[in-house]
Amino acid sequence: MALDPSAFQKTYVYEARAPVAEVLADLKALEELDARAEQKRRTLWIAAWSLLVFSIAGTALLSLAVGQLSFEQQDAFAGLPLLVGVASFVAGIVLFVIRARAGRTDLDNRRYGMLATLLKRLQVDLDVNAPVDVKLDLAPRDEERKCVGKSKRGRWDCENFTDAWLSLHGRFADGTHLHVSMVEHLQKRKRYGRSSSGKTKLKTKRKGKTLLQVGLRVKPERFPGLAGLRANAKQAARLPPGVVLSRLDVAEDRLAMRVVLDQEWGVLTTKPAPPAGKAPKGLVPPAPQDAARAATMMLLSLYQVLGTTRRRNTAPGRQQPV
Repeated sequence: MALDPSAFQKTYVYEARAPVAEVLADLKALEELDARAEQKRRTLWIAAWSLLVFSIAGTALLSLAVGQLSFEQQDAFAGLPLLVGVASFVAGIVLFVIRARAGRTDLDNRRYGMLATLLKRLQVDLDVNAPVDVKLDLAPRDEERKCVGKSKRGRWDCENFTDAWLSLHGRFADGTHLHVSMVEHLQKRKRYGRSSSGKTKLKTKRKGKTLLQVGLRVKPERFPGLAGLRANAKQAARLPPGVVLSRLDVAEDRLAMRVVLDQEWGVLTTKPAPPAGKAPKGLVPPAPQDAARAATMMLLSLYQVLGTTRRRNTAPGRQQPV
């Protein structure tokens, strides 16, 4: 079923059980919806500032124009410059308010970009006859429903948020079940302090982390002795620089890896940027922690553990049936 923009904009949560091709088409529609929202907010920003500038410059120009009129005409149009200036200023403020309220429609490009990039990489290995289950929460991470509690840290008032925004379930062609999830933890801090001049100022801080987990569920009879590799499984972990391994679980029928990403993780969907000094002006280098790449390397690491199990249980000179 194609994405229904009206239904999506009520919750900003995308849920689907469909083939990969349909999910990718929906993600493309989300990208286009986001692009229109960004363009609208950009237009509002330009229009608002234009009106504020006009409220000053226009008032001055109209005052000069009225000053060139006869005394009778000046009396008739005396209030026009002020009226135009006030109206332009108020209209500009209204547009700023409208733009601020439309902030929720400006989606986090990284989230749907991460899912789309990962699905494109895995599409060739997923079972073509099995749909994928996707839940993608694109609402702001500090939305009220994501608040898990408030606390006090010294002089700081803290508000804690947990945003489990991605859940992906699928099945590979070899029968292995895949689960990918991402959770963002955010803490917003604020306190009031007094400056040296005696003025009271509000100070704010934000801190958080992102957890990425990749898990596989297998048939125990295909990988006997999998649980016995728990102690040595970490040796198979291969992660991008800066990505920290948080947990690695190995059981008889499943294994899962969880890592910690920086709060400002990114998704590299194009070719790597040229070396420093050779990049075109205005080109922003990719984020150091590519979430899609991290998920791919985590998956390869888990399959490396499964491969070790098969090699240990295959007799020399014999090939284990698939």
